[in-house]
Amino acid sequence: MSYEYDVVVIGSGPGGKRVALKLANMGQNVALVEKSQIGGTCLNEGCIPAKLYLESSSCLSKLKHLKDFGLHVENQTFDLKELKAKKSELLEMLRESSQKTIQKNGIDLILGEASFLSENSIKVQDKEYFAKKFIIATGSIHRPHPILALDHELIISSREVFELEKIPNSVLIVGGGAIGCEFATFFNALGVDVHIAEFTSQIIPAEDSDVAKTLERELKKRGIKVSTDANVVSFNKQDSSIEINLKIKQREVKEKYDLVIVSIGRIPNTSNLNLESANVELDRGFIEVNSFLQTSNPNIYALGDVIKTPALAHSAYNEASVVAHNLICKDQIKLSTLIPYVTFTSPQVASVGKNEKTLKEEKIDYKVIKHFYKSSSKAKIKGDDSGFIKLLCESSSNAIVGGSIVGVDATENIHQILLSIYSKMNPSEISKMVFAHPTISESFWEMCE
Repeated sequence: MSYEYDVVVIGSGPGGKRVALKLANMGQNVALVEKSQIGGTCLNEGCIPAKLYLESSSCLSKLKHLKDFGLHVENQTFDLKELKAKKSELLEMLRESSQKTIQKNGIDLILGEASFLSENSIKVQDKEYFAKKFIIATGSIHRPHPILALDHELIISSREVFELEKIPNSVLIVGGGAIGCEFATFFNALGVDVHIAEFTSQIIPAEDSDVAKTLERELKKRGIKVSTDANVVSFNKQDSSIEINLKIKQREVKEKYDLVIVSIGRIPNTSNLNLESANVELDRGFIEVNSFLQTSNPNIYALGDVIKTPALAHSAYNEASVVAHNLICKDQIKLSTLIPYVTFTSPQVASVGKNEKTLKEEKIDYKVIKHFYKSSSKAKIKGDDSGFIKLLCESSSNAIVGGSIVGVDATENIHQILLSIYSKMNPSEISKMVFAHPTISESFWEMCE
């Protein structure tokens, strides 16, 4: 038996679900294929559970400072099983809500792994499905480490963190990107001895060096050990611990840990799609697309982690809107390049627009405006005045073209810089505005005065 649709979307993560809903609302007969659980990585093993865990550890950290606010609370304990149960409850609720939304909009949900049979057909569990157009949104998977193969006990990925039954005494996190640093923050708040080993010369490598150095300093203040230019040379597993031989800046060090978390990035999930049969070209596993997100086959589009754009849920949302428009409308639109990057560490980190490295590569003259949170009364009230706001302005026009924040509420306040760049504003225009006091936001006005 075969089935025919206007559009088949493969993958129900943030981008896949969004584009399916948009197309259904535009009158298309749509099917959505999902091989595991609705919501993809973001909902089931990424953004949502990670931020729940980080919110929990953030609350615990604040409990430790309650006496500074005149509050005295006894028995400041943490129960991982209760948090895990809350996580399961939340994810199940969100999955059910997503499924209801999909059904309400008349989208057929097909469960199983898709594989292309031809340019206009796929197979899912021995059934063939035809479509005029396909959209590939199959996301990404854990990048394997060349030495540390996962055993799901002593060596795990970020995915298995949410299945832990007890808190380890010590953790080595291999990889100091956003995910690695976020889990370092989580375990550190629970009293775990945490060591980050980052292969490159700085943690959060995508950020400017001053931002990375500030975060590293603050993580170290909290008791997290950070090693850059660090590489795992060998390891020896024992009954309940693992000995790691690390090479750190040409010096070899052996240390023992209860747990190793491998967090060295993710790779596109395209290997089982049989894309050759659909005449879709790949580059190192990534699907090649043009500026309108069409693949080498004009009837097949791709979005999200499978293409060479930021592997972020909100980037996939943006791409879903572009694909839905371009698939239906004659006037083709391109992607927005203004994508905020956010890291939910303590302190938080966020950036948007051009960074200093990009400006130098493009030979654009620029100036830097910085404001340190040490002068923010609201930051002091909130108990963390570390970090700064940085604006990057083009010298010729004085327009804001980029910016970074490391500090309290950075992941919320980055959107003020986003709006400033989008509106082509300069600092003198911001200085004429009135910001409420006392707030974190008024720091933007203060730095532009």
